[in-house]
Amino acid sequence: MKKQLLALAAALTMAGSAMSQGYYYFKFAGTTSEYSMNQTGATTLLASPANTAISAAATLPFSWNFYGKAVTSFKATTSGYITFDQTATSCIDANTSLSATTAPKNSIFAFWDNTMLKNVVSGSTTYSSDIRTWTYGTAPKRVFVVQWRLMQPIGATSTSNVTYYAIRIYEGGDFDIVHNYGFGTFTASAGVTNEDGSAYKEIAGTPTMNFGGANGSYDAKSSDVYKFMYGVQPANDVAINSLDLPKFAQKNSNVTIKGKLTNYGATNLSSFKLNYAVGTDATKTMLVTGLDIPSSSSYDFTHNIPYSTNTPGDYAVKVWISNPNGGADGDSSNNFISSNITIVNSTVPRKVLHEIYTSSTCPPCNPGNAKLKSVLDAYVGQWNTIKYQVNFPGTGDPYYTAETGTRFSYYTANFAPWLVVDGSSTWGASDANANSYTGPFFEAKAAMPSLASITANFVRTGSTVTVSGNVTPVQSFNNTGLKLRIAVVETRTTKNVKTNGETEFFNVMKKMLPSAAGTAVSFVPGTAVPYTQSFTFPGTYRLPLDGQAANIINLASENSVEEFGNLFAIVFLQDDNDKTVWQSASTAPDGAMAVTEINELGLNLFPNPAKNSFEVTFNGNSSNGTVRIVDMNGREVLNQNVNSLNGVINCDNLINGLYFVELNVAGKTAVKKLNIIR
Repeated sequence: MKKQLLALAAALTMAGSAMSQGYYYFKFAGTTSEYSMNQTGATTLLASPANTAISAAATLPFSWNFYGKAVTSFKATTSGYITFDQTATSCIDANTSLSATTAPKNSIFAFWDNTMLKNVVSGSTTYSSDIRTWTYGTAPKRVFVVQWRLMQPIGATSTSNVTYYAIRIYEGGDFDIVHNYGFGTFTASAGVTNEDGSAYKEIAGTPTMNFGGANGSYDAKSSDVYKFMYGVQPANDVAINSLDLPKFAQKNSNVTIKGKLTNYGATNLSSFKLNYAVGTDATKTMLVTGLDIPSSSSYDFTHNIPYSTNTPGDYAVKVWISNPNGGADGDSSNNFISSNITIVNSTVPRKVLHEIYTSSTCPPCNPGNAKLKSVLDAYVGQWNTIKYQVNFPGTGDPYYTAETGTRFSYYTANFAPWLVVDGSSTWGASDANANSYTGPFFEAKAAMPSLASITANFVRTGSTVTVSGNVTPVQSFNNTGLKLRIAVVETRTTKNVKTNGETEFFNVMKKMLPSAAGTAVSFVPGTAVPYTQSFTFPGTYRLPLDGQAANIINLASENSVEEFGNLFAIVFLQDDNDKTVWQSASTAPDGAMAVTEINELGLNLFPNPAKNSFEVTFNGNSSNGTVRIVDMNGREVLNQNVNSLNGVINCDNLINGLYFVELNVAGKTAVKKLNIIR
């Protein structure tokens, strides 16, 4: 009898434990680049205009459990929730607490409120309001997304209240709710309910939540993310979220092992062991103590033993956490992370590439361009910049081209001024906004060595340009995603002025060679790989009315080059696997002329670098000429007559930096770079 009672008690304990299982959640900030609010190629479930509407059943792309039971399909509503209740035939608009008997059952509430789908028209551009789905990742770690765009209160006649949000369902796992951004005021509910409403979990603030994420403009790093996990929350559970390792490092250098973890446990995290192993090397363990990390809070970890080796090659790095709070981890599946690093014999300095998406109709682009220039002026000769004029806001910049659109989509950019630094849109503390750029961000990129050097030459004959040179790797590496891209850029334009206050524009992209897709390249260490690309700008100049599709330049029949003498090229090597730019190089404006005629004129500058003045010397007996000095943005800063007997130029009024000195003598031209350093 005693054994029977003990067995019954054990069974009741297990049953109670099972019955107590439900969802708990953690709140985080930010989404990574795999998820884009502006995803292309999605499937529309419901489109504008619509309100109080429920979609037809949509099938999940993989097996998935909700509240411990298998579900295969769902229905989405215009009121911000999905339901796995296949008997549901209507949308419930009026949100409540999720404990209310009127709350929909068997549902995930991303942002349950009295909302509608209604497209927004700005100028000639229509912004879609809809509910759509897509899947990213590969099995068995796919992610299925249900997204609501441009949601507005039912009956709204203006766009003063708008929000974007999504649900992400993880294959073989749980789900999260992403609040991207919005503006205005909402009173919503968010969370989950089970099939009969007896179990639910509300996000704090329900039923009067306002929109989450950034206010007024999308910022991926500011998105509010609510990660829901099913089960009983362990007392101790530490998850490694990310590992911050360089792609490559020089042999015998110290590589810091660092990253970010999150305390998923119910109790505060006071200690843990941090472990890592590289290849077949012995594990290195560090005991981390003296912490007080609350549940759902993150911590940036750094191992006290850096990694170093004198043997070049590709290495796998594994990092894991053990013994949280001196005990066992309640969920060991999230304790590990791995990455790869390439150790090289030598490296070369990098020229940091800046790609900025801007427009003459974009008010914040004016200070954004000014901010970028103010930062880069302090790092003369260490960077290259390409400016892509985009087709928004409003009707957009007249110099927008389809190739700009391709590059904009490549980075999943979604606003202007969007700044990409060496292929990264996540260089900043908050977003990719050029107005946030600072010297330390630049220095962090510039400090990263490169595995390849690039030489670049530019030849122009009339409207035909040819860019050639060599790419030379310093290390053997396996990479099937490397592309060589070439941008033909105009140093200065003035005819595309619109409404944002800018009257001149610099380093404006005119053509990608051979296209925005670039050219695949492969390498043998130490062996120069030659490249050559040519393009003839067709037709005559035309200034488009704006950047809309019906008006933009047709690169097959016309051009928008204001001055062919102001063209030059920027060449860069990019990894399409993760979009990292490995190296960049540039030519002088109309650099072909400088290369082909410099020997004939015998142009020399002394001293170079210069401080207060320098001397221009060239061939000829008392020949007269004109010296024109242009800064790196294509602006003329000095114009002076000289002769071969007296060519002293005063440069007191020029700030430190790199300039192009152009000499014109008897119809011939030569160009040399001048560096001013005080």
